[in-house]
Amino acid sequence: MIIRLGFWSIVAIGISIAGCAGPLKQFTYQASELSRSADFTRQNLLSTKMGILSATGVENYRLIIGDSLAKALKELDPKVALVDPNQAVNLINRADLAQDYTLMLREYETSGILRKGILKRVSQALGVRYLILPNLLEYRRDTSTRISVLGVRFVQTRSSTLRVLAQIWDAETGGIVWEGSAEVTLAGEDIREKPIPFEEVALLAWKELIKKLP
Repeated sequence: MIIRLGFWSIVAIGISIAGCAGPLKQFTYQASELSRSADFTRQNLLSTKMGILSATGVENYRLIIGDSLAKALKELDPKVALVDPNQAVNLINRADLAQDYTLMLREYETSGILRKGILKRVSQALGVRYLILPNLLEYRRDTSTRISVLGVRFVQTRSSTLRVLAQIWDAETGGIVWEGSAEVTLAGEDIREKPIPFEEVALLAWKELIKKLP
């Protein structure tokens, strides 16, 4: 006996298969402390406010990266007093340091160094000693089909991978007192072709890295 199925019957079968399979969410990560000065301790983090500088790296996501770092710190480590990126930019501009600040970050892109003189003036404008520099190293999204019927795709696996780096600079000495990196991959399946929000992956990455702080 030959059973002939119409297109919508195939769709119904595909959706039924997807429903039986159930949603899949997978979260993998790797985070590590790359370096830390011997005299940089937990007490240093709690003794003064810490400012978050504008993020470097992949340009299109810089604002979100800084905001996500601030949000993750407030959620996981609320005892650390922060000047978030938006507040920092306002204070820097109010102190008439916009040109110097832009120059410092541009130089960092090529040299990996935050100029000490400018760094100190920025810290004074923010009322902090330590400044966090977030860096988005890589962001990529991938899609693969897990369930298809007669060439019609019903369930796709979507994944987003994010690599970040954070450095804590001491404005008094002009040196890096802490550095760490994290890589996170978040994968999920759906039939709605809905991408994984960048903000969600960024928040996860920063939370895993924050756990490595003193």
